[in-house]
Amino acid sequence: MNDTSVIIGTAGHIDHGKTTLVRALTGVDTDRLDEEKRRGITIVLGFAPLQLGERTVGVVDVPGHERFVRTMVAGAGGVDVGLLVVAADEGVMPQTREHLDVLRLLRVPELVVALTRTDVADPDLAELAELDVRDLLDAPDLPWTDVPVLPVSGLTGDGVPALRAALQDAIERLPSRPTSSVFRMPVDRAFTIRGFGTVVTGTSRDGALRGGTTLEILPSRQSVRVRGMQVHGADATHVTAGQRVALNLQGLDAEAVPPGSWLATPGALAVSPQVDVQVRLLGDAPLPNNARVRFLSGTAEVLATLRLVAADGGAAPEELEPGTTAFAQLALEEPVGAVAGDRFVIRRESPLETLGGGVVLDPEPAPLRRRERPAAARLLSVLADPEASTDDRIAALLRRHAGEALDRSALRRRLPLHAGAIEPAHPEVVAVRSDPPSWAWSHAADAWVDTVRATVAEHHAAHPLLDGPLLAEVRQALRPVPEARLFEALLARLLAVAELDLRGPRLALRSHDATPTGPAASALDTLVDRLEAGGVHPPPLDDATRGLELPPDALAWLIQQGRILRVADDFYVARGPFVALVGRIGEFVSQHGTMGPTDFKEISGLTRRHAMPFLEFLDRERVTVRAGNGRTMHPDARHWTDATVLASST
Repeated sequence: MNDTSVIIGTAGHIDHGKTTLVRALTGVDTDRLDEEKRRGITIVLGFAPLQLGERTVGVVDVPGHERFVRTMVAGAGGVDVGLLVVAADEGVMPQTREHLDVLRLLRVPELVVALTRTDVADPDLAELAELDVRDLLDAPDLPWTDVPVLPVSGLTGDGVPALRAALQDAIERLPSRPTSSVFRMPVDRAFTIRGFGTVVTGTSRDGALRGGTTLEILPSRQSVRVRGMQVHGADATHVTAGQRVALNLQGLDAEAVPPGSWLATPGALAVSPQVDVQVRLLGDAPLPNNARVRFLSGTAEVLATLRLVAADGGAAPEELEPGTTAFAQLALEEPVGAVAGDRFVIRRESPLETLGGGVVLDPEPAPLRRRERPAAARLLSVLADPEASTDDRIAALLRRHAGEALDRSALRRRLPLHAGAIEPAHPEVVAVRSDPPSWAWSHAADAWVDTVRATVAEHHAAHPLLDGPLLAEVRQALRPVPEARLFEALLARLLAVAELDLRGPRLALRSHDATPTGPAASALDTLVDRLEAGGVHPPPLDDATRGLELPPDALAWLIQQGRILRVADDFYVARGPFVALVGRIGEFVSQHGTMGPTDFKEISGLTRRHAMPFLEFLDRERVTVRAGNGRTMHPDARHWTDATVLASST
């Protein structure tokens, strides 16, 4: 591994010599509390720098007592090399097994075993202890192979050089740490130093950090500025992933950033009261669905309810069997900050016992509802697939949130930090808008088909002469109502799947014919004739429609067809007289330059009561345009010599 930022973490049963071994390796006594020195046990995490050749690495010393497994998990998170400590005079003990389980569940990449206290162990006991360790390491589901088991004494120093060499070899086998533009660090300590203020410590997980940067505290999302930094106890101007870090925070009380919090690049991480996971159960007893568990991730411990999700989206399993893996949603009592790909451990609520663990698949999911199980299962199967591309994951997330448009920030929060650029090029993803760039699942319109077709059919029945409901009316009929730009982006898909036609601003079933026939057509022709006979001063509408059995929306249909125009309330004119009037106005203006209200009354023969609304209508329809105290012809006035009318006339 070329990256010099490496963390070695101890593990093992209480009183097996972890702290003594760390002191032999580093020269640092990591038991800093008076109680730790008085009782001879580690209670809180201890830290020390270790020089291996030209490389300085961090060592995290964890408690071995069963009461402090939470602290052990907090220390093991982010560890690159696990150092499992087993006393040669006692062999494998309960916490040896539990700590090894934690290292396995957290996917610690490398493992080295130190067989300690060889200076006081009987040779036969030491040999039995080594056999005991090798039997433990022969378990078929452990991720490590050829784990070195090295006898060592932390008191005499025997075996320490060989152990240092084995640790150095393990570090060289580590893969390069993936890069990320997002900095994040779980907080394991927060305290106040007089003259400096609040200081927090942790192991940086991802990204890089410089002094003066503003970070975000999770889950509170409070902003804070970094005033100073130390790495391995020395002042630093730059922090990288995998380092033991102390940060001096500006203008903040220690209570605002307690252990269990995260410090991260603002807006980069999800904070949610539930997480979707893939979980594996250890032990030999099943775990029932909806069991209460302790969720340990980063340095946080939160009570949660484990809700199992069937892989096929059917009814949830009644229980999770030992040695098996399943999808689940953890409903948390408190929100947590998490990232897709984070490892976690679950423990029994009481009595305390490590049950299993797994990986976070979706750190910001919707609450799990019965009817949404199939959609949730489909998404989780993609997110759990190591071969799934970033585009595949994005398409799956958008499908789970059909009817929503997610922007780049929302998608990035739910993808692994190292997922790369978010520029979807997937056939099932459609761009919705560019500011901010947002995308949606192209098949989301499929779920709208029944509602849309029913809405359009009902409109046809109530308004047979209209082409159909307006697009805005159809969108408002959907639940939840989609954003206008999302509806427009998915309209082409909706038209194809629902077999609809877009007729201007309206949607229609392809079978719908708005052309009137029989008595309805005859009544409409009669109405147009009566208006035509009245010229530009037709009879009132009540008189024009008297005795006619007109179908619903008769006037709207005639306007849509361009046969009549609505000048004002109860003032409709036929197209023919109107076009003739436009011609007379054009002749007058060409001779006189402008037309005043009195001129228009003489040209049209209208009274002032009707002339003023008519002039306003002419302006709206772009026949005339104001010029000083009069009007001249609008450049679009020639439109009225064509066979169609502007849609605005409706």
